[in-house]
Amino acid sequence: MSFFKNFLAKKEESTNQDLIEAIKKDNVKRVKDILSIEDINKEDSDFNRPIDFALKFSSLNVTKYLLENGALLDDEFEGQSIISYLIQHNSTLDMLEYVYNIGASSKSEYGQSPLKMALNKATSSEIFEFVFKNFGTQLEDEEEMNIIHEIAQREDIDVKEKAKIISILIQEYDFDINDSQGVLHLASKLFNERDFELLKELIKVGLCINSIIGDFSEIIGHSEFLKLFKDIIKYPVNEPKYFLDILDFETFKEYLSGFDSIDDSMQIITSITLNSKVHDADKIKLAQIAVQKGASLNELKEAEHPVNQVLNFILNFNIGTNTLYLDYLLDNGVKIEEGGLSALFQVVIDNDIDLVKHLLKRGADVNFVNYFRNTITNCIILPRSDFKNVQERISMLQLLVDNGLDLNIKISHYKNSSTNDTPVLEAMLEICESEFIDYVIENFPNLEVTALAIQYAITREDLDIETSKKVISKDPYVLFEKSIFNETTNTNYDASILYKAVMSKKEELTNYILDNFPNVKAYSESYPLALTASYKEFSISTIKRLIDVEPNINRLYNIFPDEPSTAPMLILFLKDYIKDYSEDECLEILECMFENGADISGMLSTLDCGNQYLDSNGALAIYIVANLEIQPKIIDLLLSQGLEPYKPASNNMNESQMHTIINRHRQVSDELCLELLEYFDKKGYKIDFEHRNSVSTDIFLGAAMMNRPKVLKWLANKGANVHSVGGFDNSPALHKAISNYDSNDSILRAQTVKTLIELGCDIEQIDSEQFTPLMSASFYGCFEAVKVLLEANANVNFYNEAGESAAQLAILTDNEAYDNKENSILVYSKILAVLKDAGANLDESFSELEPPLHLSIKYNKKELFDILLQLEVDINILDKNGNSPINRAIASADMYYVNKLMNKNAKIDTINNFNESIHFFAVMRANEDESEKMLKYFFEQKIPLTNGKDGFDLMQIVGYYVNIKAFHLIKNLFNDLNTKNAQGFTALLWASYSNLEVEESKRIALIKLLVEHGANINQRLPDGANALVLALYAEFKDVAEALIELGCDVQVALNTLKDRNDISEEIISYLESKL
Repeated sequence: MSFFKNFLAKKEESTNQDLIEAIKKDNVKRVKDILSIEDINKEDSDFNRPIDFALKFSSLNVTKYLLENGALLDDEFEGQSIISYLIQHNSTLDMLEYVYNIGASSKSEYGQSPLKMALNKATSSEIFEFVFKNFGTQLEDEEEMNIIHEIAQREDIDVKEKAKIISILIQEYDFDINDSQGVLHLASKLFNERDFELLKELIKVGLCINSIIGDFSEIIGHSEFLKLFKDIIKYPVNEPKYFLDILDFETFKEYLSGFDSIDDSMQIITSITLNSKVHDADKIKLAQIAVQKGASLNELKEAEHPVNQVLNFILNFNIGTNTLYLDYLLDNGVKIEEGGLSALFQVVIDNDIDLVKHLLKRGADVNFVNYFRNTITNCIILPRSDFKNVQERISMLQLLVDNGLDLNIKISHYKNSSTNDTPVLEAMLEICESEFIDYVIENFPNLEVTALAIQYAITREDLDIETSKKVISKDPYVLFEKSIFNETTNTNYDASILYKAVMSKKEELTNYILDNFPNVKAYSESYPLALTASYKEFSISTIKRLIDVEPNINRLYNIFPDEPSTAPMLILFLKDYIKDYSEDECLEILECMFENGADISGMLSTLDCGNQYLDSNGALAIYIVANLEIQPKIIDLLLSQGLEPYKPASNNMNESQMHTIINRHRQVSDELCLELLEYFDKKGYKIDFEHRNSVSTDIFLGAAMMNRPKVLKWLANKGANVHSVGGFDNSPALHKAISNYDSNDSILRAQTVKTLIELGCDIEQIDSEQFTPLMSASFYGCFEAVKVLLEANANVNFYNEAGESAAQLAILTDNEAYDNKENSILVYSKILAVLKDAGANLDESFSELEPPLHLSIKYNKKELFDILLQLEVDINILDKNGNSPINRAIASADMYYVNKLMNKNAKIDTINNFNESIHFFAVMRANEDESEKMLKYFFEQKIPLTNGKDGFDLMQIVGYYVNIKAFHLIKNLFNDLNTKNAQGFTALLWASYSNLEVEESKRIALIKLLVEHGANINQRLPDGANALVLALYAEFKDVAEALIELGCDVQVALNTLKDRNDISEEIISYLESKL
């Protein structure tokens, strides 16, 4: 609310508006008529005063009148200083100068400075000049800003005014118009924005246009550009090399007339050469003028690698037969080769054959090696050279050869190569067309052929096959040294042309090599060539040819870097390629292998796998796992080669291949395993049911582990012992079916359990874990198996020697449920429910183990706790120590359990076997706030407090658990804080010694409270130990210090400890230092 009255009453609104109009028109006489002097500082309904309107309308005369008659001028107006406000509203210069001279404010807490406001709002050069003069040109507390760029970017300032403002900054304040640190150069910025008018104005004050001069002249036109030329050359920042090559003859000539002398540093000859506006004849005239003034035609163009004028001219113009200026240069001593560069190279790249001939006539060196270690041959074969077709490239080559080009000179071909040592044919084979290479081979047959040249001939996809043949025939037995890397062995091997052809998927070339070069290296140490050919989709006939030439069909190949293994070709084919062919095609390839000596006993062997895992798989196992179906022709072929399906095959596990398939390969279905068993049975192969592998698993137990009910039934019918016990866990078949593999299908597991029961397996047999099958299924979360066992009347209330039942194990387990790992709790909940339905006593426990409800609280299994409550277990059931579930929950569990049990009216007045009432458990609780609330509640409910057993009363519990809030609550219940228990401990002694993880500072606080309320600091145990001894035993150094400060007898502690062997010298020295 304003402190002033309105300067006009509301009934005089029209008069109010008249006053505003008078101020707006700067009519002092009218203002005097309307506004009395006493109202000069009064506000209208919007809290505006007359002086505010005068400032707003920049009414200088009214402002003077008001201020001279007592108007108050504030430091800020609408959040800005007075000066910044006037600039913001485009005030006149007179108004600004007046208020400035009378001391108007130029600063405000949150507003903009006058300079910043001018950059944003001012539009006239006179206002900017006023600001620069009185407030400087430096922005305060702002991000770095280029003032000239800011002014140039303003769209609301006239071009001429912009130029004036920038001129003021340059001429009076030493601003550099070309300062572009951190931003795009102003010339480039204006050019990009097509602000050519401002560009022209700023050129007149020294704007550098080197970077845009060529494009700028093209856009504005040559005549317009020439109008600016005098302004451009007036400023040295505009370098001649940027504008001389776009001047016409007369302007250039006039420019040269301004010099008495010319030297090479001015780059005049270079500019003449590069000028695109002057004809060659006129270039000669300009050059002659320059030479007369001291310029040299041998001037080199400044660059990383300086070039002379011949090369400079050739690089920038299409010359053809118009050699007038070129000949002028050559006639006057400029060379074709200079400074490590040759003009001929560029002419060859440009495919200007007429100019090539001309330069050759003028003495060009066709065998010149340039600065980059290149020869003219590089230019001929360069892919970007301007040859329209192969024939043009060939014609250029022949022309240069006819003029002395030596193709035996090695060239620098590879990127970043430091030497000039690549034979030309090698370079050609990497990048040139087949037709060109054919021409070179036919016409220059003695060129050097390297291994890399032959490799290119084989591996290049776009090279004609006949060209490849011509090249490799020059050295077919070359070896590509160490070009094959085996990651498994970290070894390099030599490759042959046959290997390269196969790897390059060149089947025709592969057969050409096999047909013509019988002594070629026909194998690879890293992987079978025949299988590589298979992978590359070669025909079976070619694959067989590669098998035929393999010198060692049973060679072991190192594979799988992450799990190093070895395998021969036969095994690798069965493992990786069997699905790529029909049965008959596979048969054809396998027969070829066997004809060449392939050994049926070959293995896929895993190296260093230890004794717990199978180290090798034979042909049958590999084939079945890869194919997942029986192909009788293949099986019969393998059998004909000596395959024994039931003969131990693995090196370390001593098991047959059928055992391996059944026991270890889940991807092979129960049905396929059964089909195999029946197939081999018909063929007369018999199973040795007594045979066990190295971990004592027979084939029947293996089938049980892998949950193969059909196989189990077949094996039992053939004589397998269904009561067999063995394996790594020395367990029966039923247990193995349940517990051995967590990834088996739950339904298949249940079917297996059912089959084993039907086969006569004992459903109450105990395994090495002391589990019955039902206990095992409950423990591992096999709900479907539990259901099958319950249907078979498994004993739900059986307790093992550890006192565990199936229900308790479902709670005790930490396993993710085998049946559904994502929803383990749901599985175990369902198991508890079906156990209850089947008659399990969920309130019972034996031995040391607690009942299920206690266990769910102890192991914090809330969902199972809730399920047990839903199953209506006895919430007041006592464990072996007489503790109810509420006791355990109060002592150490989440409040969730306490609240649940309290809501179900659990008894809280029970007393356990140690004569402990529920108060004891409240004190034991780690959270003292919760402990205190519980104690108060129990006292309010008048629950009788017991004295504990053997003198271990509630105060001693407070000491043992170091519960300070409980102490305050119960201290008045105990007259004597020095009561001892049967061991001689008091509450203070417990606080000094108990083995709980409690901060020492908290122990100290309780000890001090106990002492304050009468506890004897020097109370001793029967063996003489006092609290200090106990604290030192427990390594509570801070507690020991506090006890000493409270007066605990150091001498007694020293006497007690000094003769004991288990006490360190450090402790003795510590006590002695405290005497």
